[in-house]
Amino acid sequence: MPSVAKLFPTYSEIPTKIPQPVWITLRLVTLSITLWLIYFLATNPAIGLRLIWGLLIPLLPLSFVVIPGLWRQICPMAFLNQIPRTLGFSLNYTLPVRWKNLSFYVSAAAFFIIVSFRHISLNQNSDVLAYVLVAALVCSFAGGVVFKGRSGWCGTFCPLAPIQRTYGQAPVVLVKNGYCPSCLGCQKNCYDFNPRAAIHADLADPDPWYAGHKEFFIAALPGFILGFFLAKNPAETGIDEYYLHLALWTGLSLGVYMTLTRLVWISKYKVSLAFAMAAQVIFYWYAAPVILATIASITHVEFSAQSRVAVLVVVSLFVIAVFVNGLRSEREYKEATAPAAAEPRVGINADALRAAGGSAGGNMVVDRGSGRSFPADPGKSLLQGVESAGVTIDFGCRMGMCGADPIVIVEGEDCLSPPTDDELATLRRLGLEGRARMACVCRPLQGGVTIDSKMNPRDLPEPVEKAPDVDLGVEAGIQKVVIIGNGTAGMTAASEIRRLSPSCQIDVVARESALLYNRMAIGRLVYGRTAMAGLHLLPADWHEKKNVTMWLNTIATGIDLAQRTVSLGTGEVLACDRLILAQGSSALAPSVPGGDLAGNFVLREANDAMAIRAWRQQHGCRTAVVIGGGVLGIEAADALKHLNLKVIILQRGHRLMDRQLDKRGSAILTRYLEALGISVRVGASIARINGTDRVTSIELASGEVIDAEIVVACAGIEPNIAIAKAAGLTVNRGVIVDDRLRTSDAHVFAVGDVAELPGTVGGLWAVSTAQATTAVATMFGCEDSYVPPSTLVSLKMDGIDVKGFGLTEPANDTQEVFRSAEDHADEHRSLIVENGRIVGAVFVGPPGVGEFVGPVIQKNPDMTPVLAELRQGNWDALGRLL
Repeated sequence: MPSVAKLFPTYSEIPTKIPQPVWITLRLVTLSITLWLIYFLATNPAIGLRLIWGLLIPLLPLSFVVIPGLWRQICPMAFLNQIPRTLGFSLNYTLPVRWKNLSFYVSAAAFFIIVSFRHISLNQNSDVLAYVLVAALVCSFAGGVVFKGRSGWCGTFCPLAPIQRTYGQAPVVLVKNGYCPSCLGCQKNCYDFNPRAAIHADLADPDPWYAGHKEFFIAALPGFILGFFLAKNPAETGIDEYYLHLALWTGLSLGVYMTLTRLVWISKYKVSLAFAMAAQVIFYWYAAPVILATIASITHVEFSAQSRVAVLVVVSLFVIAVFVNGLRSEREYKEATAPAAAEPRVGINADALRAAGGSAGGNMVVDRGSGRSFPADPGKSLLQGVESAGVTIDFGCRMGMCGADPIVIVEGEDCLSPPTDDELATLRRLGLEGRARMACVCRPLQGGVTIDSKMNPRDLPEPVEKAPDVDLGVEAGIQKVVIIGNGTAGMTAASEIRRLSPSCQIDVVARESALLYNRMAIGRLVYGRTAMAGLHLLPADWHEKKNVTMWLNTIATGIDLAQRTVSLGTGEVLACDRLILAQGSSALAPSVPGGDLAGNFVLREANDAMAIRAWRQQHGCRTAVVIGGGVLGIEAADALKHLNLKVIILQRGHRLMDRQLDKRGSAILTRYLEALGISVRVGASIARINGTDRVTSIELASGEVIDAEIVVACAGIEPNIAIAKAAGLTVNRGVIVDDRLRTSDAHVFAVGDVAELPGTVGGLWAVSTAQATTAVATMFGCEDSYVPPSTLVSLKMDGIDVKGFGLTEPANDTQEVFRSAEDHADEHRSLIVENGRIVGAVFVGPPGVGEFVGPVIQKNPDMTPVLAELRQGNWDALGRLL
C-alpha cells in the first residue's frame, strides 16, 4: 500500500535534507539565545519578559502545528538532554516502567501549573521565570546523564511534550529526528519514531488507561486556554477564585469532549483533532495582538487593525492543512491496521480468530501483576505482548530453552498454544511444569487469558510429580551416573535422568561455584549492580528435591575407564556405571605478545564478567577493545558500553557476524553500533598487546595503535577435552561421538560444546539440551538418534532485532530468495527457501522486525502456503504459519 508508506514514514524513512553540522550550529545558537534571555531576565527584566511572553512563547504553538520537528531538533532542552549520549558519558539506565507510565501525568501537570502561574508570578517576576528556565535546562541535562535515549526528559517529563504531541499530530512539514539514528525502544508510541502515526497509536492503544490520559490532555486544552485568557488578575480576585475559574473552563471543555465522543457518532480522532486545532485558533485569537505589539516595539513599525486578521488567516490556513492531513491519516491508518473482510488481520491465524469469535473487545490478555493488557495475537508470544504493553520481564534465548522467563497463567490456559517438547523439557528442569509457561514461546490463540508477570511461579503449590511407570535405571542396570559440568547440557542430563529413573544416584561435578545460571545474560554482570541476583535458572533447593548430589567448586582431575571412576581434585573418587562429559568449552585467548598481561579478559562465565567490572573500577579504566565481531563479541561490547567505556570492536573478517548475517544485514548492525558510540574495525589483525604490568594499548598489523585499558577476547571457543584425552577417549577438536552421543567407550557420553559430531553447531542452548536428552535416552536403552535442532542465532541487545539462521546466501539455483525492499535503510529481511523449507534467514532492524521468524524456524513448517505473499513483500504472512 504505497500511500500508507508515504503518509506514515518512520524516522529512518524521512530523508535528511539539512546536514548534521548545520543542525549542531542551530542548536548552539538556540542554546545561546536561551542563556542570553536568562541573562536579560536578570539584568533587564522588561526586555527579557517582553521577548519571552510577547514573541518566543506565542510563536511556538504555530511551529508545533506546521513543522514540529524543527523545534525538536533545535530545542535547547533537547540539546542538553542528548549531550551525555552523544559524548558517551550517559549512564543509559532504563527508565523504570512505573515512572514511564506516570511520566505523561508529570509533564501534563507541569504544563498546566507553569502556564497557570503566568498570571500569578511569571508574567511579572523575571527572577522566578529565570529560575524556571534554568531548572528546565538542568533537569533535561540530568535526565540525559542518567537515562537512555530521550526517556529522561524529551519523551517523558518535559512540560512541552504534551503540547507538542497534541499540536503536531498531523504536521504539514516533516523533519527527521536528528538525535536517534537508531531506535533504543525507550518509550511507547514514540513521536520521533513516527510523527504522523503516534496520535493514532495513542488513541487506538488497547490499554484504555494509556489512551485515556492522552485524550484527557487534548480534551482539556481548549477550555484551559480560553479560561487562561479570560481570567482576571489573581491579585484582585484571589488565588482560589482564579483556579476555580480555570477549573470551570477546563471542566466545560472536558464535558464537551466526553459528550461528542460518547453520544455522537464521530471518531475519537476527529474530535481530538478538532479540539487541538480549536485550541490553536483560540490561542492566536488572543496572542496575535501581543505578537504584533512586541514586534512593533522592537522594530518601531506600526501595524494596522487588519494585521491581526492577517495573522488569524495564516493560522487558519495552516489549521485547515492540518485538518486535511489529519483526516487523510485517520483513513489510511484504519486501512493499514484493520483486518480484511474475509481474512483476519495480518499475522493472525484465521482459525484462532474464528474460535475467538472475531471480537477485538474480548480478544485481550490481562496482566494482573501490572494491571496492563494487550491484544491476544497468535503470531506473538506472551513476552512480546507484555513488552508491547510497557512491562519489563527477564528474558534470555527467546526460544523457551534457557528458562529465564517463566510466567504464571492465572486463567485461560486452554486459550494458549500447547507447549512444545523444548518448552516442556525446560519447565520440567525448572520444576515448574503445571505452574507456569515460558513467556517467550507461549502464544495466546484467543482472548480470555490472565497472566501475572509479578508473581514468582515457585510460590505456587508444587504439583505432585508423577513417578514413571518403569524405572529405566533399574531396567538398564544403571545405579550410578556421574556428570562432569553443570551448564545447560549437564543439568538437562541430570533432569532427564531423574525423570526417567527415580532410583539412580546422580553426582554432578562442577568447576564453577554457582548453580545453573543464564549464561546468555552474563553481560549484565559487567554493568549491573545486583551481581548474580535473577540469573539463576534453578531454585537453590533443586538438587535436594531431585536427590542430585552437587559437587560445586570441584575439579574432575582424572577418568579411569577400566575401573569406571572419576577422580576429584579434593582427593575423592566417584564410582559410576555411566559417565556424561558436559564440561563445555573455554574461550580462546589471543596468542600474541602481551596476551598474558593483566587487563586481558575473556567473557565466558559469570566470574569473567565480575572480574571485568572489578578491574574497571579498581583502575578507573576509560577504554576497552573487544576482539571478535561475532554474537559474543557484540554483546560484550554492548555490556562494556553500559559500563561507560569507550569501546572498539576488532573483527578479523570483512563484516560483523559474518557467519550469521549477509552483507546488508551486517552493515545495518554496524551502523547501529556506531550510532551507540561503539566503533567497529573490520579486517583488523592484531600484532601485539602493549603494556608493562597491565594492558595500555593494542597494536594492529597495519601499525595503528589503539588505546585499551581492557581487552576482552571473544574470538572463538575451545572444547575442554584434556581430561577425556588423558583417559584415552578418541578426540579431535572435541570428544568424538556418534549420532547417539556415545564416545569411543560405550559407557561414556559427551554432550554440549565438548562433543564433536559432524554437522552440529557448538555453543548453542538448543544443541546442548537436545544432545543431553538423546544421550540419556541412549544410556537407558532407547533407540533415539540425535536430530540437530533448528538453531536460530539471536543477538541479545536492546534497540535492535538481529536474527540469523542457516545460509546467508543461496547455495544453488533450486533455492528461492525473498528479500525486503532496500528503501528501508535500517531494516532488512531475507529468507532462503528450498523444497518448501527455510534453509537460511537474516532479519535485522528495529525491535520486532523478526518477531515471527524464530517460532517459524523452530516449527519448520511447509512454506508453500505463504510463498506467493512473501514474493509480494508481505512478511507478516509468516505469522499464519504458527
